[in-house]
Amino acid sequence: MPIELEKFRKELIYEETAPITVITTDLDDLSALDKLAELKQQKYGSTALYYFLGLLTLSVLTFIVFSFGIEKAFINIAVVVLITGCIGLGIAWIYYLNMSNKYKKLNLSNYRYDLTKSLLQMLARDMDETASIYVRLSFKKTERDDNKNNTIPHPYKFGFKIDIYENEWLKIKGSFLDKTRFFLNTNEVCKKQYGYKRSRSGKSKYKSKVKSYGLEVNLSLTYPQRRYGAVKGLKNDVIKAIKLPAASTLRRIKVTDKVIYLLVRIPPEFAENKEKVYQTITSMFLSVYQVLNLAKMLSK
Repeated sequence: MPIELEKFRKELIYEETAPITVITTDLDDLSALDKLAELKQQKYGSTALYYFLGLLTLSVLTFIVFSFGIEKAFINIAVVVLITGCIGLGIAWIYYLNMSNKYKKLNLSNYRYDLTKSLLQMLARDMDETASIYVRLSFKKTERDDNKNNTIPHPYKFGFKIDIYENEWLKIKGSFLDKTRFFLNTNEVCKKQYGYKRSRSGKSKYKSKVKSYGLEVNLSLTYPQRRYGAVKGLKNDVIKAIKLPAASTLRRIKVTDKVIYLLVRIPPEFAENKEKVYQTITSMFLSVYQVLNLAKMLSK
């Protein structure tokens, strides 16, 4: 179904439950919207810059003319004309600047929708073509008030604080042909330290610094016990089966009679690298299914 553009502009969130073919079409539409926004932002931004330079030039001319004195009639007229021109250029500059900022908001992260589309195409290989899948994809930035989950004092900088942000920008939920249900989400983590630092002259200056802690990927698979019931006997071997790309690290693993859960962290330098993230998530699925397939053989 078509994307509700007005709602998307306000929230910058795409959320849908539908067959993969429908969602990938929507992602193509978001890609087209993003490319249009990039062109419009550049066009209006360039025009705004030209009007600003014109405004700056006229302002300088107005100052020069005014500085000669205002007793002569032709100088008075010149000043009026120049001021009127400045007002017109100022209004045009503000208009085009606002338009540029409007389209800047719709200049989406290519990496997020490209990665989501690649993941859906990978998942589609083991899903019914008509089966629905749930996708929630957010294009909001991580450093936002609604993503802040904690504020703590800085451990060694007096008067400084640290804000901790977590941005769950992707969630995918669905079922494979073997009735195994999966839930995948990505969570970007960053910390912002800020406060006032006193200089040698005695003046206080505000300082802030944002540091990314990378991307956390959570994957849980709820498997049918009849088919893979022997998993509970392989708990000690599951961790050996997890094979990840060199940069990614396994932070948590949990195996129950119904669910296998993995938490993997991707370092900041690869957190927005589509290929690295895609390889990591693919490896997570393949590793878990290596265990499930072994359990299937043992169950037989």
